[in-house]
Amino acid sequence: MVGACHFCTTAYHPSANGMVERVHRQLKAAIMCHNSTQWTEVLPLVLLGIRSSWKEDIQASSAELVYGEPLHLPGEFMSPKENHCTEDFTTFAARLRSHMAKLTPKPAKWHRNGPFYIPKNLTDCSHVFLRQDHVRKSLEPPYAGPYQVLGRHPKFYKVPVRNKAVSVSIDRLKPAYVTDGPTNTSVATSSSPPLPTCIHNDQKTKERITKSGRKVHFPDYYRP
Repeated sequence: MVGACHFCTTAYHPSANGMVERVHRQLKAAIMCHNSTQWTEVLPLVLLGIRSSWKEDIQASSAELVYGEPLHLPGEFMSPKENHCTEDFTTFAARLRSHMAKLTPKPAKWHRNGPFYIPKNLTDCSHVFLRQDHVRKSLEPPYAGPYQVLGRHPKFYKVPVRNKAVSVSIDRLKPAYVTDGPTNTSVATSSSPPLPTCIHNDQKTKERITKSGRKVHFPDYYRP
C-alpha cells in the first residue's frame, strides 16, 4: 500500500547498527581514559558526561531533551548558585508541557550515500567466507572459513559456525571458490603388492620399512 518492503535481518547488522556502534566506541574510549582496572567504577561518571555533553546540531544535550533541563554536574553541587527558583510545581509543570510540545524530533544523520557492495556470485555459491569484525591480532586473517551455506534469505545466510547454524548478514560474507574434487591427491595403485613391515635377517635384527621406502633400525635396548 505504501510501497515499503519489510525484511528480517540478524541481530548484529553492521550497516543498520552504525549509530549504536559509534556510541559504544565513544563509551569505550572514555572508559579507557580513566586509570582504573574496574570499568564499573567509572561507568556512572562517564555516562553523566556523555548525557550532559552539548550537541551543536540540536543546540541541546541529551539530558535536556529527556528531562527538559540540563543535569546538575558535580561542579554545580560544590558551588551552588545564589539565585534559587521559587516557582511552584503547577506553574513549572504547565511551562514544561508548553516547552515540550514545541520540540520536534530531529532525524538521524546518514553519512553514507553510496550503495553497499554485494558480490554477484554470493547468490549461487556453495561456501562463503565470514568477516571477523572484532579487533584482530597481528597477522590474523580478516575472514574465517570457508563455511558451507545451509540456507539463503534476502538479507542473511545460515552457515555452520562451531557446529551450530548461525544467521549472518550478507554484508559480512563473500563467496569462497573451492574445488569440487577430492582433497586427497595421492594416487593408490591396487596392482602393486603391499610393502613388508618387518624383515628378519640372520642376526635376528628387525628392520621396519616405512611407506616411503626408508628402512628404519631400532637399537636393541628399545626392543621388547
